[in-house]
Amino acid sequence: RGKHMLKTTGLIAGHYECRSLAETLPVFTDLLAMEVVERNSAQATLKHPNTEWRLIVHEGGPNAPEKTFDNHYGFRVGTHEEVEAAWRYIEAHRDKYRLSKITKPQSAHFAYSIYFREPGGNHLEIEYYNPGGALHGRSHTAGHWADPLSEERFPGRGYLPQAFTHGTLQCDNVERSRRFYVEVLGLEIAAGFNTAQYIKHPAAPWYIVVLQRSPRQYLTPVNRFTLQLGSAAEVEQAHHEFSTNGESIGITEIGKIENTNGRVNFLFSDPDKNWWELTS
Repeated sequence: RGKHMLKTTGLIAGHYECRSLAETLPVFTDLLAMEVVERNSAQATLKHPNTEWRLIVHEGGPNAPEKTFDNHYGFRVGTHEEVEAAWRYIEAHRDKYRLSKITKPQSAHFAYSIYFREPGGNHLEIEYYNPGGALHGRSHTAGHWADPLSEERFPGRGYLPQAFTHGTLQCDNVERSRRFYVEVLGLEIAAGFNTAQYIKHPAAPWYIVVLQRSPRQYLTPVNRFTLQLGSAAEVEQAHHEFSTNGESIGITEIGKIENTNGRVNFLFSDPDKNWWELTS
């Protein structure tokens, strides 16, 4: 089976818990250029026009927990100036969208960005990356779009989110996590800085920033990332393997296998108790 246990074909979605879809969805559509592609009373699937992976937003009700600043999703703009324009626009519309904890533009790890908290208890980031970062072996800084969106798609705000680039996780131990991501999940390490690492699927540019923290926040299974396998049989095989040898592999918990309209999937948690989903 080669060196990774799973031959995943892609990192296809992130799952996100908010309090109310009615409050949170406008933050994504009006401020981050996302489109709602599917919706029911309990969840909505969002997609950015330039990015294939989906964000699946679940309504958790008024008691859905507050997530730390580390647990955020990020969007990228094409110029340094747009980060400042985004900050001005978001600051000016904070009451309309019930936003808080809006940070001034700041630099870190070759990025220039702002963060803000939406009313569902989550933080979001708008960033610009100096394209020079990619020349220093940091593949996550490279272009996340082939054709930039035009102003008509998102007019009048002074900034244009060109891609939905990343999610985040906390971990307990960077070294141990790294081995699991590479050897079990078949992901690659795009970059690492001390207690931060950037992991991604080889097939696509979006990535997950994993931050070593102590103490840290443990999230519920509704906050997870979805990896796809080539067939239902592979999902069943992975479930069998995780159930049989889970402890030695680094699986801390495993859910039962579900079959919805021929799509087979299950949830599991990794050595850091972060949740993942495998689907056919």
